[in-house]
Amino acid sequence: MAEECDVATGSIQRWYSTGRAKSDKIRPLEEMIAHTRIPAYQIAENLIEIYWHVKKPISLQHNQLRDITGRERLSDSVIDEITEELHERDFIFVEDLDDDGRLAYFVVRKKWLTKKTKTVNESVLKDYYRTVIELEQEEEEEEDD
Repeated sequence: MAEECDVATGSIQRWYSTGRAKSDKIRPLEEMIAHTRIPAYQIAENLIEIYWHVKKPISLQHNQLRDITGRERLSDSVIDEITEELHERDFIFVEDLDDDGRLAYFVVRKKWLTKKTKTVNESVLKDYYRTVIELEQEEEEEEDD
């Protein structure tokens, strides 16, 4: 690594211990790993780590996820693999549009979803259908008048 970046070995050790490096010095390393394809299980682990870091559901823009995966483009099969890996770890991975209409991905913990949802039972369904029927009848009456 030191040779590739044209720095002393001590610099690499310092970068590792401090987590900081000059961007112009690490550019050769970035170029080396730019097209490394990270396996789906590792991508899932990385997304879960980000989730736990912010301690709430996360959203990523398409280009952010693409960068995390180390791929030029995200195929449906890669998205499916990530979805499966997250599902096995009790997370939901949703592909949708964000508020600005851009493609985004959302990572939500299944447990969080079940806490925030209401179970639909027969009573809820009956109430819903009764409301729909009442609204339809009101619309029909208005049309008749």
